[in-house]
Amino acid sequence: MRIEQGHYIALDKSINSYLNNNPNIDITTALESVRYRWDIYWHSGGAFTNAQEYQYLTDNHIDTAIKSILRNRLKPC
Repeated sequence: MRIEQGHYIALDKSINSYLNNNPNIDITTALESVRYRWDIYWHSGGAFTNAQEYQYLTDNHIDTAIKSILRNRLKPC
């Protein structure tokens, strides 16, 4: 993953906060659907805007991070 750790943590917090407040979201479906993943991203606040510090990220980098965050939620504790 190309995303810096601090940026990953910020994204993780925003997505997990959104998912915790919306427990009806099917994470398995989100892992299979690019559109669904990006809907989650934008509903969670879209952690990355056009800010200069995020210019190194592409959509593929962000999508990979979103998938990683969603997979981590599926792992048993």
